[in-house]
Amino acid sequence: MADKAKFVGSIRHTEATLQKLFKTEYRTYHQLRILIQLAVGFVLAAAALTVRMDRILQAVLLLAGCLLMIGRDAPAAFQADKAMDARRGKLPHNVCTFFENALTLSGEGSMRLEYSRFHRLVEDNEYLYLFLGRKSVCMIDKSTIQGGTADELKAFAAERTGLSWRRGRSFFTMNLADLRQMIRDHRSR
Repeated sequence: MADKAKFVGSIRHTEATLQKLFKTEYRTYHQLRILIQLAVGFVLAAAALTVRMDRILQAVLLLAGCLLMIGRDAPAAFQADKAMDARRGKLPHNVCTFFENALTLSGEGSMRLEYSRFHRLVEDNEYLYLFLGRKSVCMIDKSTIQGGTADELKAFAAERTGLSWRRGRSFFTMNLADLRQMIRDHRSR
């Protein structure tokens, strides 16, 4: 790539950033599973509190319902722990360099990624996530961005990918388009 870099951003992974990465991926691509898990948990807890039954069964149903409702990120946390164990604590420092027509991701090797390959752009207060798919993402710490501000990088990436940035979704602000996207994500597996 002979052209000059427009932006550079990086992430020095820690256990906390790895947990955040896996949870963001899970919340982005597995919303339908999370919604079903919450609904089942609610039904179990409601049944335990409203239906006459043996106290032991009531306690078991209530416990199971509560665990399902509060443990929505448990699969992602387990995956992050597994990844940490597989790396034996040697976590990468990745650098994303944005050029006019593609970006390069370097750290544990180097690869050139065309902007058209990206599927989702997600952000939270600290990080930007450029998803290539369910298990592939470029994560950038907003505080490391060079060449401009986080908002300028977001505008550049949105223009190049043709995608819009989304914040992590909340089930309280979910709309019909989000539900349709959940179903599409589930079918695309």
